[in-house]
Amino acid sequence: MNILVTVDSNYIRPLKVMLTSFFAHHKNENKIYLLYSNVKETELAELNTLIESKGSRFLPVRMKEGLLSEVPVFRYFTREMYYRIFAGMMFPKEERMLYLDPDILIRGSLMELYETDLEGNVLGGIADFAVNNMLSAHKTEIGFRDEEQYINSGVLLFDLHQLRKRFRKKEIETIINEKGEYLQYPDQDIINLIFRGKIKLLERKYNYNTGYGSEIGMLFYIMGGFLKEKSYPVIVHYMGGTKPWHPGYCGKFGKEYRRYLKKYPNPDREAEKEWKRRHLVIAKHLLEVVIRKAGGK
Repeated sequence: MNILVTVDSNYIRPLKVMLTSFFAHHKNENKIYLLYSNVKETELAELNTLIESKGSRFLPVRMKEGLLSEVPVFRYFTREMYYRIFAGMMFPKEERMLYLDPDILIRGSLMELYETDLEGNVLGGIADFAVNNMLSAHKTEIGFRDEEQYINSGVLLFDLHQLRKRFRKKEIETIINEKGEYLQYPDQDIINLIFRGKIKLLERKYNYNTGYGSEIGMLFYIMGGFLKEKSYPVIVHYMGGTKPWHPGYCGKFGKEYRRYLKKYPNPDREAEKEWKRRHLVIAKHLLEVVIRKAGGK
């Protein structure tokens, strides 16, 4: 299986967690491709050690300095997130590649996903529930019709032959010039716009968003999947600015994530101490509430 990741130094620890969860379900030899511009040699060595220890190959490729200097970068979005759409150009001998964001957790085999027939499309992706429903105004702003599906870019299956035929870098510049002020999720918006009409929709169990605030929304989202799948979802995606490696994270699938995270201690010891202090305060508060409810002092 060919796996593609794109990160900078800030995401090395989450990437290790994602890869470790991937290898827990994939024992055969795999090729892990990395497109990067800002990763230290020591970090590359650490990744290589992890990947080779699992019987797989690590193939990092440094991107040219100044590439995509014009693309929008803000909040937690980085320039590296755009690199994935250059996979066809960068890996001319490969025919298929599965892109995975570093902020995800693998909970089962991805082989069925990887072998999906893309039916001549450039890529496969999972519909973004939030943008297609609660945030549909954004879809309209960038030119999509209501009935068109907008995908989340955290999990993408590429047909690299089709990608090489149908993608040119100038398309990015054209979209930025035409719709720059409306690009709220810049790399994801650009991917949806460039490959509009050339995307196959994949099963939602392969990109489950933990970030929805509405329980009703989540209920409707998982219907048709959760009740049928014992291990639903296969891929958990920790979308949004709050991540499970942040101190005090209490969102969905946090406990499962931290089981992997313990293997890679935070080099920032003060952050770890702050996390422990916060939990002690919370525990003390909960104990006081229980005592008061029980009629104690």
